[in-house]
Amino acid sequence: MKSILYPYLLGSTWVFDDPTTGLKAEAFVSGMSEMIFRLIEDKDIPNADQGFAMIFSDEPFRFHDAEMRWLRADDPDDPDEPMPGNYYCGEISGQEMQGWLCPALLHYFDAAPARLFVKADPLPEGIDPIWHVAPDDPRQRHFFGPEDE
Repeated sequence: MKSILYPYLLGSTWVFDDPTTGLKAEAFVSGMSEMIFRLIEDKDIPNADQGFAMIFSDEPFRFHDAEMRWLRADDPDDPDEPMPGNYYCGEISGQEMQGWLCPALLHYFDAAPARLFVKADPLPEGIDPIWHVAPDDPRQRHFFGPEDE
């Protein structure tokens, strides 16, 4: 099944909001923001810093831009890893890259998929990528914010 997020740039880090999961300014860290920068630059997506559409799935779909392969998971028993995530690698616009996805991944999949397929497109007309919610609204949360980069 395909899912879609609308990442936007917050400082120098790509983040996304998803009211359906309560995630607010969830950051792409540890190599993932670099992958996004490379992909949107290669695709020349206009005003991507203000938001773009990122379609992703654990199944191949027509015209996907990148395929990422699961490398390994963090050790959940490692006390130095307070939030275990998963490492992925793939060729992004002709360059082999690696990054880490935090536990937010499990809001979209039951388990870390062996492969992820990703497509980036311009932000559709009428979509606001920012979830406008009060800073103290208890519905919002995040695993990693831009300050954690």
